[in-house]
Amino acid sequence: MATTKITLTLPADLVEKLRQVAGGRKKSRFVAEATRRAIDEIERQRLCEDLIRGYQANAQLDKEIAEEWRPLEEEAWDRELGPNG
Repeated sequence: MATTKITLTLPADLVEKLRQVAGGRKKSRFVAEATRRAIDEIERQRLCEDLIRGYQANAQLDKEIAEEWRPLEEEAWDRELGPNG
């Protein structure tokens, strides 16, 4: 995987914790993995929000379609379960 060297400015206490946790020359890998996880989480959250907006935008249409198909669905259940179902 190609890499690019960048310069970051972080709070001193965070850098100290990074040194303690990541140790030695593993800081770049640690930051890369933490950044990747954070980006993945943000993307999942955005997808969830997009799905919610889509469901909300289509809620009325979904309800109308369900109502339109209700008689056929009830008929199918009546046939499946019989008259005493």
